[in-house]
Amino acid sequence: MAIERVVVFQFHHSPLVCRANVDMLRRLNPGIAIHGILGTPAGPRQRVLRLTSERLVGLDSLYTSRHSGYFNWKNCDLVVLDWFREVGRHETFDVAHVVQWDLLLTERLDRAYAHVPPQSLGLTAHVPLSEVDADWRWISEPEEARQWSELLAHARDRYGYDGVPHACIGGGVCFPRAFLEDYAAADPPDLCIEELRMPLFAQLLGHPVTDTGFWRRNDPGLDRFFNLGGPPIEPATITAELAKPDGHRVFHPVVQRVNGLPRGT
Repeated sequence: MAIERVVVFQFHHSPLVCRANVDMLRRLNPGIAIHGILGTPAGPRQRVLRLTSERLVGLDSLYTSRHSGYFNWKNCDLVVLDWFREVGRHETFDVAHVVQWDLLLTERLDRAYAHVPPQSLGLTAHVPLSEVDADWRWISEPEEARQWSELLAHARDRYGYDGVPHACIGGGVCFPRAFLEDYAAADPPDLCIEELRMPLFAQLLGHPVTDTGFWRRNDPGLDRFFNLGGPPIEPATITAELAKPDGHRVFHPVVQRVNGLPRGT
């Protein structure tokens, strides 16, 4: 039975880059629905982007987040839940792929995520929290550490949690519809960051997780192709990888249009 996939495309600027990346998604995944989430804070800039983006970027729908830019960056999962409650629950799909504007996928989704079962969350660099550097901001800085403690307390008090916490990074994730339904019903609190909250609630709600494999903490060489917070991936690096039969096909961050990309399946 075919898996029905949708894309939830998150962006806040660079509509021409967004258009190029959305075009790529459509060429490689014919017939796929692409629903936009605009994360620009309220104001004149948001109004201009909203008026131009649905047509310019080529989206099937456009949802505007009501939150600040910082909230949208830190809590992509909660913004996707807002979208799901208001838009996504009315759509038919099995798996939702969350694609940020600077995530470039040059391979069909069913191939890029072939090893991720449709009933499993796809999280990137999913590891036990004990394997993460102790100076990671979200567990070491006083305010962030306090919020993480509160989130764990919430998990223990409400769900009786006594498991091993995990962490991930927020790029390239995918959610089964069943998880989004359960996650929305759980109404997770805005505490800490999605990179701790998503794997925690997968455990709490009994949903399996599969690592996307796009990035690994013990393989710094992958930073040339995929990183969060690092320098943009150079177009020459992308085209060189695409020329290799076994080269990388998923890149982040890509902040400009790249020539010579695949034209279809």
